[in-house]
Amino acid sequence: IVSDNVKGIRDLVYYIYGMGHRKIAYIHGANSAVTQSRLSSFYRTCEELGLEIPVEYIREAPYRNTKGTYAETIKLLDLKDPPTCIMYPDDFACFGGINAINARGLKIPEDISVAGYDGIRIGRHFEPQLTTIVQDTKRLGREAAIKLIDLIESPKTTLTEQIVVTGEVFPGKSVARIN
Repeated sequence: IVSDNVKGIRDLVYYIYGMGHRKIAYIHGANSAVTQSRLSSFYRTCEELGLEIPVEYIREAPYRNTKGTYAETIKLLDLKDPPTCIMYPDDFACFGGINAINARGLKIPEDISVAGYDGIRIGRHFEPQLTTIVQDTKRLGREAAIKLIDLIESPKTTLTEQIVVTGEVFPGKSVARIN
């Protein structure tokens, strides 16, 4: 039972692009199957949109690591041509980036936009509300429970299959519309 990471990143990049951003950075998580899916989707979507992403716009920080995203955000902000929007590996890690932006005296989204991934509830209680992909955790849990019960009750006849669950963009207010 997995989230549709490819579609999630695609939808998020399209949303950010639709808001006028052309300089989009991506701080992705550490190497994993999830990271590979998301990173490939990011590059493919940017290519579809005709966006050239500078190598220095792609950074890495472990998932749920605010210190890592803080440091990588500072590096992005220090670039000669910084991005207008930074995507983070997950909402929790995004808070490290927000702290770095605040430490520089910049405002979100007026000076720089940010977007997370996961849709954790706390992101809706910050100002500005976090733009993110909301994963359908209820459906993920429900599908996992159904499969587990099937496996327990009928171990010889339960098929192993992959179920992909889509999420959706929560627009929030952390991505500005720019011209």
